[in-house]
Amino acid sequence: MKCKTTARMINLVFISLIAILIMVAPVLVQANSNQTVNATIKLSVCGDDIVEGSEDCEGSNLNGKACASLGYAGGDLTCDIACTFDTSSCIAPTPTPTPSPTPTLTPTPTPTPTTTTTTSSVTSTPAELPTTTPTTSASPIPKPALPPILSLFDIDGDSKITLGELYPAVKQWVDEWKNALLEEITVAKGEGTGSKGSKKCDINNDGTCSLKDFSVLMFYVER
Repeated sequence: MKCKTTARMINLVFISLIAILIMVAPVLVQANSNQTVNATIKLSVCGDDIVEGSEDCEGSNLNGKACASLGYAGGDLTCDIACTFDTSSCIAPTPTPTPSPTPTLTPTPTPTPTTTTTTSSVTSTPAELPTTTPTTSASPIPKPALPPILSLFDIDGDSKITLGELYPAVKQWVDEWKNALLEEITVAKGEGTGSKGSKKCDINNDGTCSLKDFSVLMFYVER
């Protein structure tokens, strides 16, 4: 089953790459007439279920790591949309108490006893036992199947990107990518300042629209 899923993902990536090249070609031609564009395409990116490069994890593959191995007391370690560890459900370690210095006792002179003997009754008071407050571990909050940042590509709004939505979703991402490229060309010419908001094609929020963002989109197809 895993081999079939991997093969399906590879087919989706190659089909989508062909679609991207067809739709982005006019923009690249326009950019090439003004400046040289160098591009390097790496297919081993976030979403291929293989932990490599700068990735911490891939989906359910945590690369052998857990909350405890990262310095936490426990909890559930997960992998976020950008293939980095999500430690929000890990439990913070208990701080080590700092020992307080032992006070130095100063001896006091013992008074001389008198000949008068008094009898006193001693009532023992039982020491109060310390009460312990049970600690409860934080329950991990279930995450939605489709991250909110991908809602733009969920054409029918059912919180899932199906194969039937693949073409319009890819076209939507490529259109956003073309707009980002055109904006970069305009800024490079000194004809504008660019938008201050985040680009919709920048799915992993690293400030750049790239094939890594596209691979994240492909990762959530039929998830």
